[in-house]
Amino acid sequence: MRAGQRTKFCAFVLASALCAAPGAFGAEAWPGTRPLRFEVVTAAGGLPDLVPRRLSNYLSASIGVPVVVENRPGGGGNIAAAFVARAEPDGHMLLVTSTNETVNPTLLPNPGFDYARGLVPVSMMADSKMLLVAAPAFPAKTITDVIAIAKQKPKSVSIAIPTIGSPNHLGAEMLAQYGDIDLTFVPYESISQVIPDLLANRVDLAVGAVSSVLPQVRSGALDALAVLSPQRTPLAPEIPTSAEAGLPQMQIDAWICIMAPGGTPAPIIARLDGEVAKALALPEVRADFAKLGIEIFYMNSEELGKFLQSEAVRFNGLLKHSRVVKLPR
Repeated sequence: MRAGQRTKFCAFVLASALCAAPGAFGAEAWPGTRPLRFEVVTAAGGLPDLVPRRLSNYLSASIGVPVVVENRPGGGGNIAAAFVARAEPDGHMLLVTSTNETVNPTLLPNPGFDYARGLVPVSMMADSKMLLVAAPAFPAKTITDVIAIAKQKPKSVSIAIPTIGSPNHLGAEMLAQYGDIDLTFVPYESISQVIPDLLANRVDLAVGAVSSVLPQVRSGALDALAVLSPQRTPLAPEIPTSAEAGLPQMQIDAWICIMAPGGTPAPIIARLDGEVAKALALPEVRADFAKLGIEIFYMNSEELGKFLQSEAVRFNGLLKHSRVVKLPR
């Protein structure tokens, strides 16, 4: 599916650019002169925060109003999601989220709004491959080593969990379930808090986006055991994949998408989607993302909706067998 999305990207961007040209909507600023606000589910500095901040200037120049990025962390992404779901559906308030969008309806018995009706897809923007990394004193050099150590002494291996429902958490769940090992899960609020504890050997393992942990791997401060993907990442082609270790089902990316309040008119969704596609097609944006370990992973509104549904099924099955998460009955 992903390969098909990438091959269609250039053709769709050309169509989007023509449809979303100022002449098609008039020369006036975006439906009104108020700023367009991105509400981000994580604190500043995380991947969901980096992507809209890198796009904000390009989008602002294109739609003619300021683009503001605001962070509303907490509740596993539900605080920001609920805030956007209750906003006026006029194109001035959008949600920037990740896997939380697909797992929160399962994880939260009373999220405060209906995810299916309260939020509608706009665009998939980007993703970052996830790495399983180890503290410098941890003896494992591969996933196979981790599994052998953990099987020999259950619960002796610890792994950081920054936010339930995040790609980091889901990757850790995959390691425990598909490796059939009993890990000690250690909660954190963000990956930025995890890294110092990894470096100090206070926790053994973590799953982190390439954009977050590759600098420490490059410096030799952390060991990268695997890319949790079928393919190696071109940003670090020397790191083997989980599939190569015999765990092809251990696949998770930190993808970033945009959602709008339910009831947002279709022409506004189409215009927003077109503007995002144009920004992502800019060579300077692609180059900037690559430096950060971020890959363009574009989908339009319809494609994103189908993708979210399929990921929800996959992740809900994973959480159903979690040894950490207790799903509401």
